[in-house]
Amino acid sequence: MRGLGIVLALMLAGCMAQEDAGVRAAKMEAQDDASCKQLSTGKGADAYTQCRKNLLYYRQQAMVEEQQRQARNDAAADSLAAAGRAMQSIGNPPQSVNVNVTCTFGCR
Repeated sequence: MRGLGIVLALMLAGCMAQEDAGVRAAKMEAQDDASCKQLSTGKGADAYTQCRKNLLYYRQQAMVEEQQRQARNDAAADSLAAAGRAMQSIGNPPQSVNVNVTCTFGCR
């Protein structure tokens, strides 16, 4: 879970900056390397490799979730737009007509 927080923080930081994609990728690579070196200190090369795999997996999962969220938002927006168009195509409601009836023969 800690790794997921790191990845999300890195993604948010990357989204906010107006940097070239290559520059962002290089920065994430350096941050991943530093984070995994720190987390795997004294645990060996396998721990470092697993850390890097985990960060890559978390980043990919976050991207998939973001794409799914965007697809849901797009679908909702399309539905709302269709509903709006349908509402606009409804004609004017019929005008109410007042009718006064006067009964003169045998009405009760």
